[in-house]
Amino acid sequence: MTTASLTSHVRGRSSALAHSVRPTTWRAALTIDMSRAAVAAPIRVGIAIAVVLIVGGLTGHRDIAGFAALGAVIAAFCRPDPYRVRAGRLFAIGVGIVAATAAGGVLGTLHAPASVQIIAVAVLAGLAALLVGMLRIVGPGAVIFVFAAAAAVGSVHDTDMLRRAVIATALGAIVGAIASLAPWLLGRARSEHTKYESVWRMLTRAPQKELVSNCVRIVVASAASAAAATALGLSHPMWAAMGAMTALQGIAYHVTVQRGVQRLLGNIAGAALAAILLGIGLGYWGAVIAIVIFQVVAEIMSTVNYALCSMAVTPMALLLTALSAGLTPAAAVDRIADTLIGVVIGIVVAALTITRGDLRALTSVRTA
Repeated sequence: MTTASLTSHVRGRSSALAHSVRPTTWRAALTIDMSRAAVAAPIRVGIAIAVVLIVGGLTGHRDIAGFAALGAVIAAFCRPDPYRVRAGRLFAIGVGIVAATAAGGVLGTLHAPASVQIIAVAVLAGLAALLVGMLRIVGPGAVIFVFAAAAAVGSVHDTDMLRRAVIATALGAIVGAIASLAPWLLGRARSEHTKYESVWRMLTRAPQKELVSNCVRIVVASAASAAAATALGLSHPMWAAMGAMTALQGIAYHVTVQRGVQRLLGNIAGAALAAILLGIGLGYWGAVIAIVIFQVVAEIMSTVNYALCSMAVTPMALLLTALSAGLTPAAAVDRIADTLIGVVIGIVVAALTITRGDLRALTSVRTA
């Protein structure tokens, strides 16, 4: 590499890092577009989660009801897809989230060392991002798989609990898929004549180079974030991995920065809400009501502004985790610290590996 090209390389990465702290970048992250809000699909997601949590509470399975709710979250995926296309993709997501729960549960049951957990969850994050990218799935993203694995690592400690957690996740996924497909199953949706590729065909096609590169970045950033959180003594290092992964779900660099900023701001506000609710001690049924409300709000805000979506997701996720693992208000502070670590490392990794095309796009964004 010549001196001129090395100088250009360093200047480009420095410019990319500087973009993340520009006031215009932060202002863009706060843009709200209420015209994109929808209600019907978010309500179906809320109903699916409410059903599994209520059934779990009434049948005495409160310790695994959170896993069923995680499975039911698949109702939030594939909202723009025609129903025939959606059905196959939801099946793939369901299998994926059950597999993620099983993988995390095995790590928890074996009491795997922190280093093994970090590597395994980071690889899982990359594979999940590859699955979502290859199937072109719209929704909460691959981070839900990491959430399921992290939850299982923290609360599954024997084979019986592992079995119950996997079954609960699978049943929740079935409920979520039914909720998502309800208009079609009830014959209230318009007939579709959409041509589409099967899930198997999409998965057996060679993935795009950009997608593979981004998945590798996700593995590296997730592992580095979780390792940093562990070194700093934080109680939930996998939350840092989720922060990095969420930032890197957008392949374009300016999208990575924007989502990172939005997730950080949303987590700070959401953690404050969560700390209050965890301090109050809502009990199981109070937590169920709060979880459902926050989930519906998150789904409505997901197309409006990701910061607002994250502000609702954070207390929902913490309350959901508390159903099986038990959390104190201090967990909300951990959530902020973990997210900050994940977002910063995710943006740094993205800046260091930024492509020429992204650099040109970044210039266009700044001059727009």
